[in-house]
Amino acid sequence: MNSLDRKLLRDLWQLRGQVIAIALVVACGIASFVLARSAYSSLRLTQDTYYNRYHFAQVFASLKRAPESLKSQIAAIPGIAQTQTRIVVDVTLDIPGLTEPATGRLISIPERRISILNDLFIRQGRYIEPGRGDEVIVSEAFAQ
Repeated sequence: MNSLDRKLLRDLWQLRGQVIAIALVVACGIASFVLARSAYSSLRLTQDTYYNRYHFAQVFASLKRAPESLKSQIAAIPGIAQTQTRIVVDVTLDIPGLTEPATGRLISIPERRISILNDLFIRQGRYIEPGRGDEVIVSEAFAQ
């Protein structure tokens, strides 16, 4: 060990508090990066799983008074894997207990539960039965 190495070790020993503080700051930075990266990875996996399980659409298009025959033309566009048409209507709701009328959105769903785009996650209850015009599925927030 030459004299410069001994001097370096002596200087490090005298600055040991600062060296430990710097090492702890670097370790905290690395830990924060690993934590953020892990959280991002977990959220991304959760999103991908949800989108796959409920066939969540990647592109939405709103059309007014479009004929049902347009669906086959849209499905013929290259890159389109699946199409589905729905009727969406905004309505005014008179709800007891509210001073102002509420706005609701009615969205059509198929009679039979099939593999559809933007499938429904039913937390409580069941899917509607075919031929029953008196059944609806409501969002959890609206039901409360």
